[in-house]
Amino acid sequence: MSFTVLVSTDLSPRADRAVQRAFRIAAWLDGEVILLSVIDEAMPADMAEQMRGAAELKLAQFAASIPYSDRVRHDTRVLVGDPPATIPAMAEAARADLLVLGLHRPRPFLDMLRETTMERIVRHSSRPVLLVRDPVDHAYARVLAALDFAPASTAALVLADRIAPEADLCGVHAVHVPYHGFVAAAGGAGTGAPFLHHAERQLAAWRAGPDVPGRLGEVEIMEGAAHTVLARQVEALRPDLLALGAHGRAGAAPSLLGSLANDMMRDPPCDLLIARAGTAG
Repeated sequence: MSFTVLVSTDLSPRADRAVQRAFRIAAWLDGEVILLSVIDEAMPADMAEQMRGAAELKLAQFAASIPYSDRVRHDTRVLVGDPPATIPAMAEAARADLLVLGLHRPRPFLDMLRETTMERIVRHSSRPVLLVRDPVDHAYARVLAALDFAPASTAALVLADRIAPEADLCGVHAVHVPYHGFVAAAGGAGTGAPFLHHAERQLAAWRAGPDVPGRLGEVEIMEGAAHTVLARQVEALRPDLLALGAHGRAGAAPSLLGSLANDMMRDPPCDLLIARAGTAG
């Protein structure tokens, strides 16, 4: 079954890594790459059309210069439109198994006030999204999956297993203990034990399911908030790919994407894969 990767680039140097990773994944999976560049429709029509012609030539030249491009089927597209809407729509029309993006240019003040273009693209996409941060000088060596045993995190894990077949695959599950601080202050001991045991039973049942990759290694069950637990494991394991499930439907309010996915997009510690339940891959 063919694997289609759509990679969006604004032809800036910071987008190079995303294109290189897209070709590397497609080469491994004997898939195809669609390189997309979107000219913002907000500019005057005659200027947009001139930029479109120049972008088509530059995009074709850029594609030919990428490692693996000589053995990966690829096509280039230049469209005029609103990038946060046009890119997800193209991914859907192409039935892309994966949408690959580079990180946005940091603008600390504006980023505090509004969603970045990248965040809006991810929120509107019903397809899995890979955000590429790191240099593409090796295959992924270690994948860390944030697991809540729900369909979205399972979809992210399954896709990570597919695009990183040589990597060590491990997971972490955060267990929230309600009112832990109050109970601990009152002298309670082992207050988290029932919740941890419940999580262990959930993990065993989830692992027995048909979708979980058989090569998945250790899944750590740790008490604490999801953000804190994930940060601790990232620091300990130094993964080069982090897989997360996104909750809520594509295009809904930002909060429905999930606070963990939203926060990780802002400053990912490594490459970041975000998938929804039932997405392709």
